[in-house]
Amino acid sequence: MTVTEALISGVVQGVTEFLPVSSSGHLVLVHELFGFAESSLFFDICLHAATLGAVILYFGRDIRSLIREKNTRWLFCIAVGTVPAVLAAILFEERISVFFVSPRKVAFMLVLTGIALFAGQISLWKRPDPGKNPTFGTSLLVGIAQAFALLPGISRSGLTISTGLLGGIKAEEAFRFSFLLSIPVILGAMAYGFLTADVSAVVSGNLTGYIAGMAAAFITGLLSLRLLWWVVRRRRLFIFGAYCLFLGAAGILFWK
Repeated sequence: MTVTEALISGVVQGVTEFLPVSSSGHLVLVHELFGFAESSLFFDICLHAATLGAVILYFGRDIRSLIREKNTRWLFCIAVGTVPAVLAAILFEERISVFFVSPRKVAFMLVLTGIALFAGQISLWKRPDPGKNPTFGTSLLVGIAQAFALLPGISRSGLTISTGLLGGIKAEEAFRFSFLLSIPVILGAMAYGFLTADVSAVVSGNLTGYIAGMAAAFITGLLSLRLLWWVVRRRRLFIFGAYCLFLGAAGILFWK
């Protein structure tokens, strides 16, 4: 993978990791469409580390508050929501991996993401009150949604935020809970990946590409978080829903 390809992959990762359009799905489609060399597992882990850094920086105040004030309710909700994704990753790893080599399957998943975003938008339009905080039940539902997002093309942020909204959670709290919930899952995936990844690509002189990709993912990740926060506050999830439906439909027609 060249420095240019690493930069483009980093930008795609940073923009789509947080915006509700599926980062893994976009990486599969971009690599397939432009014929990029297949990225290594270690490179993918590095990109996720960069976007995780963006999440920790953006939500630093919330994270410090959870730790210092020992907010057991939120910590318990995060723990409950993390379990489904962990179980799904362990039980269905081989079945999930098939989707990463099929751009048409990814396109179908993008259509499902678009439908979920419109469902979340309709929930916002029909809601008579601002909503509630996460509970045990809604945390479990959001966690199950996060498990489905292991499939490329299913947006983790889109599905978890929409599920939270459908469960009656306040829009702002659904946004915050979605990304705090992502931290333990990303950390777990990174830990597993580091144990199985091949770092020879870095050692053999590809360090510049790794740095460029990570920097691009971190910077664009922060900008994407700000944009999504604006979209959630303005109640305009349908924008990304329409985008996912269009891209998914185009992908289905293109990769027949």
